[in-house]
Amino acid sequence: MNPSQCLTVRRPNRRQFLRRMGGLGLSATGLALVSNSRLAKAAIPRVGFLSVPPSGSSPVFEAFQAGLRDLGYANGQNVNIEWRGAEGKDEQLPILAAELTSLGVEAIVAETYPAIVAAKQWTSTVPIIMAVSSDPIATGLVASLSRPGGNVTGLTTLSTDLNGKRLQMLKEAVPGISCVALVWASSAAPDKEPGLREAERAAHALGLQIQYFEIRKSEDWEAAVTAVSKARPKPDAVFQLCDPVTLSRRKALVNFALKSQLPSMYEMKEYVVEGGLMAYGPSLAAMGRRSAYFVEKILKGAKPGDLPVEQPTKFELVINLKTAQALGLTLPPTLLARADDVID
Repeated sequence: MNPSQCLTVRRPNRRQFLRRMGGLGLSATGLALVSNSRLAKAAIPRVGFLSVPPSGSSPVFEAFQAGLRDLGYANGQNVNIEWRGAEGKDEQLPILAAELTSLGVEAIVAETYPAIVAAKQWTSTVPIIMAVSSDPIATGLVASLSRPGGNVTGLTTLSTDLNGKRLQMLKEAVPGISCVALVWASSAAPDKEPGLREAERAAHALGLQIQYFEIRKSEDWEAAVTAVSKARPKPDAVFQLCDPVTLSRRKALVNFALKSQLPSMYEMKEYVVEGGLMAYGPSLAAMGRRSAYFVEKILKGAKPGDLPVEQPTKFELVINLKTAQALGLTLPPTLLARADDVID
């Protein structure tokens, strides 16, 4: 496992972009006419949303729309939301980012690290709002949290520093574990690298061995869980990082852990709702809603570089008691007492 391998996002050149548009029945002239027609109707601002997970599997997008409504923006009335989803295929993101910029959007909300990178490599002028990012300073997305500079701002999960605490809670829930399978998607490698180092540090301090299982592409998740089941020594538990691939496949991955009788720790509540044992981290829904705040500021004239990157103010410990019972676990009362939400 090489956690330092980087995501490569290639920006399509003009010829490639026009060829793709031609495949959709649009010539260069036709594309210009369509763009001009859309710009003529620009009284209603357009906001792009660039997503990796397949449609219908993104809790961030649903919460973002709700956040806009809370601020008085109704899609199709005083704002037009242009959603573009890569359907789990990162290589589509640069083309989708190009499509959004061709529409003259006022801002692009990029859901996760691969989407943020694709948008940033395509445009240096359109404001980009990070809906979810782990460590935007370490990955070079912003200059600082207080003064991000450039055209990128938004939210960070701070998940880098939380991985040690997650492993501590996992060992508290299952004191006898000695080997943990860490499942992660390499498409988000630069964003996850600091968190992987923190997990390694914490594991060493806790006397745990970590086995790394990498998902390179969306369709590789089955191979990853097969590798976990065949690993020697056999893992005692699973720690799964949150990313577009695992989020969109969360039901299948959670079912694998339960079927394999492996206690599981996740970064986000959504996995526990599907049957995972426990999760500790910020709320994806809250981050989606808060992304709407940045959109409102930008629509009112604020510059992204002047808007500080925000950090979560609350972290949720969520435990699925039904899953614990299915695994034959009796969780410590002290751990249950700290839970913000217990699903039974």
